[in-house]
Amino acid sequence: MFSGDSYNRGEKIDSSKFGADPGLPVEVLSGVEAIPNGGDNRTPAYRCKKCRRVVALQENVVDHIPGEGETAFEWHKRKSGNRFNRSDESECSSIFVEPLRWMTAVEEGALEGKLSCAHCEARLGYFNWSGIQCSCGSWITPAFQLHKSRVDKSTV
Repeated sequence: MFSGDSYNRGEKIDSSKFGADPGLPVEVLSGVEAIPNGGDNRTPAYRCKKCRRVVALQENVVDHIPGEGETAFEWHKRKSGNRFNRSDESECSSIFVEPLRWMTAVEEGALEGKLSCAHCEARLGYFNWSGIQCSCGSWITPAFQLHKSRVDKSTV
């Protein structure tokens, strides 16, 4: 996993520490010809809804423990019923990923900003080195957020 140590020290981020761009062909990434595996080893991937470019693989996703969401901000936090029963809450509206090489604004040293698709420039999400709060209430720091409404989940 990626840490924000370089950012915290005020240094320019070393792009070699960024995850590989999953949208590039395997031949470009490894320098060797890809060997077809017959579909046995399918990897979940996230694609831009507009142009279908792969923007992240499941291995790039940063998992987090769901927080209390909107219930943490209610006026009367002690409501009747079981507050630990989250079956009625929806899942997170975003996924968080490690910084990837296609994220040009991140590579240029910006502290926060929009994440746009490297192919079609569609807005996919947002990043902030200081962190972002997920819709579930959990804080992710540093945060590279892709909105689920802007990406499709498929396999590669």
